[in-house]
Amino acid sequence: MKSGQAPFTFSYSEDLRTLPESALSQEEKLHGGFAVDKRPGQGEVFYGMPGHGLMKVKADLTSQETIELPSDLKPLNLHSTKIGMFDGKTRLFVAANEDARVAVLTLEGELEYLFEVPEFDVYRSEGVAFKPTDTSLVGNELFVADGYGRNYISVADLNAQKWTRFFAGKTTDPNELGKFGTAHGMNRSPGGKTLAIADRPHSRVEIADHHGDIRVSHALPDGSTPCGIDFAEIDGAWYAAVGSLNDPQEGRAAPIYILDAETYHVVSTIRPKEELGVPLADHMHNVVWHQRDGETHLVCQAWNPGYYFVLNME
Repeated sequence: MKSGQAPFTFSYSEDLRTLPESALSQEEKLHGGFAVDKRPGQGEVFYGMPGHGLMKVKADLTSQETIELPSDLKPLNLHSTKIGMFDGKTRLFVAANEDARVAVLTLEGELEYLFEVPEFDVYRSEGVAFKPTDTSLVGNELFVADGYGRNYISVADLNAQKWTRFFAGKTTDPNELGKFGTAHGMNRSPGGKTLAIADRPHSRVEIADHHGDIRVSHALPDGSTPCGIDFAEIDGAWYAAVGSLNDPQEGRAAPIYILDAETYHVVSTIRPKEELGVPLADHMHNVVWHQRDGETHLVCQAWNPGYYFVLNME
């Protein structure tokens, strides 16, 4: 079985559903995202599993192992896992949305530093707490989306280990630029000069420069509620993968959209449950590209319940 429009047609790689037996009992709690190590010769994938630890998927996606986390992080929902290099070392950045913290970890799961509630005045008043949903590394600065909280994008200086500034905020207006209904997931755009931020309830992606200026918004299918966005270069052109929490048609299992990363037009719609038979793929929470040895995959996570699976590009 295949799904999508050529050349972006995909099949379900059931043989790559390789969770260890010890992790299967916790899989339904999955509510996060993936970090792909894109350094030459690497290719491992990291993600958090509440109550179990940090998962590390082998570069060829054929097996996984559990990395032990500090006892106070192990039970937390790691809503996002990202990977990046600063100060000459590669780290993992995990956003724990329910515990108001962002942890900086080594690839072995050792805690280096915690960023907690930003010290800005906007977080001192009563109301919704700090609930970070995603991060993005730009140089030595870590951008943190407070998607389940007040929807500010806060910026931390990793060398100084402190918050430095913030921008954006909450809006209920789907046409208001520079703010978000839910700044759920984000990634650096091709070229690295901007951030693409998925505004889930407003079915759009807003583009911010590194100073926090947001002047461009790209509409996705109305009602698709995008959870995040990830980019890959394929045959000399850039494309984005977007996992949708819902389908525009009520009651239909959610799709994965492949976008032209220049125009943000949908070039392929993949339906994991309806057309590929992935059993629990009703709502797509996170989808990332994985490219290695001439093969292109989508590593996917459904929610709720959580379910890990991999699609292969034909």
